[in-house]
Amino acid sequence: MLARQRLVEVLIEDAFETPIQMIAVTSAADAQFLDFRGSPTIRIDGVDVYPEGATVVGLHLRLYPSEVDGSPEAIPSKRLIRHAVEAARGWGHGRAAPPEPAGAPPVDQG
Repeated sequence: MLARQRLVEVLIEDAFETPIQMIAVTSAADAQFLDFRGSPTIRIDGVDVYPEGATVVGLHLRLYPSEVDGSPEAIPSKRLIRHAVEAARGWGHGRAAPPEPAGAPPVDQG
């Protein structure tokens, strides 16, 4: 639930109200049907917050680059989530995307 908490924090910090839909994926068939790329997965308007790390469909744990040094962690950073929300909404509060941590794979500026 930490992933959901980070999502909620980003939405509150950016004063953005939107419904959050949580979907329990409990079988390989569900994962295949939903194109589920591991847990936790956060999608904003159907787009994964870290598509570079979403390569295999299935019931498995995902890893995301740490906001600090790019080392793997189990929950997407608020930075990744915020970038995805801003990209989906077409706004960035007048700020450029933050630089990537050393060694982290680039975040799609899409």
